[in-house]
Amino acid sequence: MWLKKVFGTDKPVIGMIHLQAMPTDPKFKAERGVEYVVESARADLAALQSAGFDGVLFCNEFSIPYTVKVPVVTVTTMSYVIGCLSDELTVPFGITVANDACMAFDVAAATGASFVRGILHGAHAGVYGFSNVDPGEIERHRYEVGCGDVKTMTAIIPEGTRQVAERPVEEVVRTLSFNLNPDTLLVYSDKPGSAVDEDLVRKVKASTDTPVLASNGVKASTVEEILSIADGCIVGTGIKVDGNFYNPIDPGRARELMVNARAARGEIEI
Repeated sequence: MWLKKVFGTDKPVIGMIHLQAMPTDPKFKAERGVEYVVESARADLAALQSAGFDGVLFCNEFSIPYTVKVPVVTVTTMSYVIGCLSDELTVPFGITVANDACMAFDVAAATGASFVRGILHGAHAGVYGFSNVDPGEIERHRYEVGCGDVKTMTAIIPEGTRQVAERPVEEVVRTLSFNLNPDTLLVYSDKPGSAVDEDLVRKVKASTDTPVLASNGVKASTVEEILSIADGCIVGTGIKVDGNFYNPIDPGRARELMVNARAARGEIEI
């Protein structure tokens, strides 16, 4: 399984680095500048690596509310921030650009990322209106920028959306796997920090041989149960100070989660 090759474990726990708002983002702190984005990311990276996370995922999370047409300054700033931290990275890292998978591959190409998480397929409706993703265009762009070896993680049904044409999740998984052959399938809850439906994870696992990760809603108190079902997880809000989306990562929460994750994987604490 590719997860073991990249992360060194069959059930990796990947920590999110939610980048602070960047130029053109409504929440950008112009008085602090881009260096504030760098220093915030540096602190979160240190907390995750010190806690023993198997990988990290950079995302323009605080660009919220997101836009379909992502400004070029977003991906250039992301690349700059990751470049500033490159000498400090000791674990594999990935990229998410909300909501543009093509630009995520651009950042991956610029920074040497091991994987990309994005919405790679489907027509969905949600708070941002309708999205109609062209998988063929994204896949061709991926290879055009030299990211054919960069692993892919895609949502089955993106967070906070509904399919335009409702289909059973098992059918979505089968057709998605056949047409795109993604490296990883992601199961989301309905909003950041809320628990993933464990029965849904089981349904997806029963429908595919592709690794299945819980992509949000994982906490120290739930990681053991999640890892008993899924092939790994991505953690964000659950390890932040007070469990608040906008807060920095809490080193203590991060360590507690990884202690429980290692126990779930049968690893001996030293």
